[in-house]
Amino acid sequence: MFNRWKDILYDLIGQLARRGGTVQRSQRVLVVRLDEIGDYMLWRPVMRHLLATEAFASSEWTLCGNTSWRSLYEQLDGGSFQQVIWIDKLRFKKELRYRYRVLRDIHLAGYEVVINPTYSRDKRNDDAVVLAAAGKEVYGMVANLENCRKYERGYDEGMYNHLFCGPEEVLFELDRNRLFAAYVVGKPIEKSDWQIRDEQLPTLSVALPQKYMVIFPGSRSAKRIWPAAYFARVAAHCRQQFGWEIVLCGGPADAIYAAAFKAAFTGEVIDLIGVTRLPELLTILRGAEWLVTVDTGSVHLGAAVGCRVTGIFNGSQYGRFSPYPKELTEKVHSVYPLSIIPDLQQSEVIRSQYLYTVDLPYESVQPEQVINTIKP
Repeated sequence: MFNRWKDILYDLIGQLARRGGTVQRSQRVLVVRLDEIGDYMLWRPVMRHLLATEAFASSEWTLCGNTSWRSLYEQLDGGSFQQVIWIDKLRFKKELRYRYRVLRDIHLAGYEVVINPTYSRDKRNDDAVVLAAAGKEVYGMVANLENCRKYERGYDEGMYNHLFCGPEEVLFELDRNRLFAAYVVGKPIEKSDWQIRDEQLPTLSVALPQKYMVIFPGSRSAKRIWPAAYFARVAAHCRQQFGWEIVLCGGPADAIYAAAFKAAFTGEVIDLIGVTRLPELLTILRGAEWLVTVDTGSVHLGAAVGCRVTGIFNGSQYGRFSPYPKELTEKVHSVYPLSIIPDLQQSEVIRSQYLYTVDLPYESVQPEQVINTIKP
């Protein structure tokens, strides 16, 4: 019931934002991308193909993005769009005045074309922006309903007049993004280099040892936490067997998980939690021997710079974000609970049980499984 009342309030704010005022449409294209860091990393390789769309060659392009990956965009892709609107999703959710102002400004901007390349569309976030923009030509994907509550079914009818329906088989997210971009562009898009070049990386402001591994102990979702003692067991093995120093990375919110790790680990640790910005994390991962992390954007950051990665997963959204296709990289190792390995060999079971989020605890993955993937 609480969610329904919240959605009613959000709908009211959206209606007010679209009411009145003079909207003068011009040759402007709005691209809405409000999901998280990993989603951005698997979208940016095809972003330039959208920007090169011949049908919109004379248009002005605006990106509506999530502040969580703003520093990455500015480091790697800054200047790609003529304008950028950054949305703080936490404020967009909690501060109604902020939400109204953002939606109002977008509505009055007069976008002719609106493109939402997100597969797991969200009524409260990206679709709310699309609705406010009220473009004449609106492109999106047929939603997978992951973020749609039962009482919301059908809310987006008529919102999009160009809907891409991808193939039925499970697709890795980068491949799905490529197919959607081809749909908008109107011609096939060849697979291209998706990894970040060294010259795109910033210089580090901290000194690091010659050989080190990165432990990323946190996650913005409490359900995705792997026990600190398990991380410590892996780190102890790598230090003893390979002589690697241990570097902790993450944002300020991960400090509690870093403290738990240091309490469980007996050796020295270089703690960079909350010290470095995301672009610097790319540089750290580029020089690392290995990265061990749970299912977070750090997996895709590591993959993008050619770092060897072991990602700990519970089977959620299997095939979309992990495992990485071999043709992209063989440096990313995805580890799953042993109990579901037989399920992951059957495509029908994957589609029926692992297409969306599952509740299997991440601690079901044992430290020995991770250790077995690490070979210098």
